[in-house]
Amino acid sequence: MPAWFETAVVMAFAIAAVFFFAKYRETAAALHESERMKKRLSNDLDRYRDMPRLRALRDALVGADSLPVDDDGREHLLVRDGDLQLHHITLRRQCNAVSEGTKVTYTRNGEEVVLNELE
Repeated sequence: MPAWFETAVVMAFAIAAVFFFAKYRETAAALHESERMKKRLSNDLDRYRDMPRLRALRDALVGADSLPVDDDGREHLLVRDGDLQLHHITLRRQCNAVSEGTKVTYTRNGEEVVLNELE
């Protein structure tokens, strides 16, 4: 086999290897980005999946409909946390309407703290 042919074959394989590894890195980067986006979108969907439950909770707490009430006058509620663990919450309701512009405060560690609206 002539030397020029061997050199040409080696160069062709070297060029092919460079293109193969470039394509491999590009594909690996695309897969990594895809997994990152999938995780981010999954987290966004988990957050928005809770919205109907949060709206129902808000409506139950401040709306005309009441939660189930026991003989002692306490209201009961089942809520799932971020890990989807179920929690039983017992409340005694005290609900006061607040007019616009009024600042609501509560005491924490002996200091008055302004309460912000839940968003």
